[in-house]
Amino acid sequence: MNANGLPQQLAEAEATVRTLQQELAETNRGLVALIMELESRVEERTADLHATQEELQRTNSELLQMTLELEDRVDQRTAELREANAHLQHELAERQRAEEALRRKDEELRTISQQLWQAAKLAPMGELAASIAHELNNPLATVSLRVESLLAQILEDDPKRRALTVIEQEVERMGNLVANLLQFGRRGQAQISSVDVREELENTLALIYYHLRNHRITMVQQFAPDVPMVQADCQQLRQVFLNLLTNASDAMTQGGTLTLGVTPGQLEPGVPAVIVTFTDTGIGIAPEDMPKVMEPFFTTKEEGKGTGLGLAICRRIVQEHHGTIEISSTVGQGTTICLTLPCTNDSNGTYLRERRL
Repeated sequence: MNANGLPQQLAEAEATVRTLQQELAETNRGLVALIMELESRVEERTADLHATQEELQRTNSELLQMTLELEDRVDQRTAELREANAHLQHELAERQRAEEALRRKDEELRTISQQLWQAAKLAPMGELAASIAHELNNPLATVSLRVESLLAQILEDDPKRRALTVIEQEVERMGNLVANLLQFGRRGQAQISSVDVREELENTLALIYYHLRNHRITMVQQFAPDVPMVQADCQQLRQVFLNLLTNASDAMTQGGTLTLGVTPGQLEPGVPAVIVTFTDTGIGIAPEDMPKVMEPFFTTKEEGKGTGLGLAICRRIVQEHHGTIEISSTVGQGTTICLTLPCTNDSNGTYLRERRL
């Protein structure tokens, strides 16, 4: 390389450097402009994103408010529907109760009509029985007088005297039976008096004795020797006793033992009473039937054999005498009915008399 070529090369290199510097400056200016443009676009985009974000927040807030309002409306409507449904269920239950009550009343009316029809048919038979009983009194009195006359004519050691004595006793028993039948069937004003419960039981048993014997029922009487009197209507007591004796007989279809008990006791502390029990060895009462046995028209007997009024009437009569009636039973073993009647006192007698006024 010669000395003359070096300056030229330096000049060319300087020119190249200046060109490169100019290009670099232009590139820098372009980059700065591009950066500024990018920053401007970024700012615009950031502003748009902020605006969009704010809009989304407003939209979310509005949606949340609408959701809360909708939930409130749904809850309110649900509550209204529940209230309407509860009201409808209440009305439906009331209607069902009313229909059930109407059905029971209809059954009661049909049963009452049937019982009235049966009573209407039985009334002439009762009058006929009373008429026959009256007619029996005359021949029984004649036989009694004739037997008494024959006994007066026969010596004590005469063999015929025993037969006549038996006839006299049987005639007397038949006369008592007819008298009890007439007294039981007699209608009229109640007679409130001091009553010996044992005696009334004996009189009632005389009416039903042969019925019990024919049904193979053995009677056991457990009467205490000292039993106080009760203030009562003896006709109503006999009705109670007859109903209970008949129920016990019906419960022992294959025969059995009927135990009657009469003992002194207490109605409550300080209130003396007479306790009368009827214990049979019949089929018993099912536990589910126990709460209903004293309700009117409830019966477990076959159709035509029971009215469902016997125990209801017994309860009413006993309560009218200020007494109580209780039932205990075991299926397959038997039933015990316990009557507790207050002893003679002024309040009981006064109460019964006032009911008849």
